[in-house]
Amino acid sequence: MTKFLCSYLVISMFVLSAFLALPNAQKICRVNPNLRKACSFQECTPLCLQKYNMDGICIGNNKNICTCIYNC
Repeated sequence: MTKFLCSYLVISMFVLSAFLALPNAQKICRVNPNLRKACSFQECTPLCLQKYNMDGICIGNNKNICTCIYNC
């Protein structure tokens, strides 16, 4: 009986710890401002910081799309 109770408690602790760890994942949201020209790091970063208070990077095949990234 003691072994059964002890194993039940150990399994319950693992399940509870996994359940508590799930909601901590952060979601990343993106905004693509329309620059109408190729993205440059010197223009994208200040724009995202000024307009949206976010981090700005250039993404895409040729890194030509300005994308502002933040945690939702």
